[in-house]
Amino acid sequence: MEFKDFFLIILAFLGWSWGIVQYFINRKLQRKDKLIERRFLAYSNYMKKSDELMKSLRDDPSMIYGITNDFLKKILTEDESQIDDALLLFNEKLFDFAKKATEPLLILNQELQSLLLVCSNELIPFIEQYRLLASDFNNEFQNILSSISFNEPKVLQEELTTMGHNNRWKQFELLNNKILQLMRKEIGSD
Repeated sequence: MEFKDFFLIILAFLGWSWGIVQYFINRKLQRKDKLIERRFLAYSNYMKKSDELMKSLRDDPSMIYGITNDFLKKILTEDESQIDDALLLFNEKLFDFAKKATEPLLILNQELQSLLLVCSNELIPFIEQYRLLASDFNNEFQNILSSISFNEPKVLQEELTTMGHNNRWKQFELLNNKILQLMRKEIGSD
């Protein structure tokens, strides 16, 4: 064999090696792009659903105050039939309010579950904290509603009015901002 043959064999080997390396690099980049695309879809769906839920909560933020005010007006009339009717109506409206208030938290929890499938390990703890806060809020709300029969209507109104006026809302906001920041970083728009 001549030097020229060795040179061609080495050159062919290097060419094939370079082609194989390029193939694996390209495949890795395509996987990364697909992951970013999946994350973008999941994150944008989460943001849309979150906005829908917040809009539905903002549509009637004073629903509970209207329920308790109507109830108090009718109960103060001292007419037995009006009081009974008011109690029945109050229970109906309160049940609807409880359903309307807890439904978004359940939907948000499901959306956060779907994010756990595509998010990075860096984002997982923040999503878990967010889910725990939502669960804690839901539990507090359920506890207040379950104690209705033991409370005066005025006390109930005060409890529901002050519910959430604590550090939980600040934590919700901080966690939401951190989650959004990490989402932007993961999809490359930061």
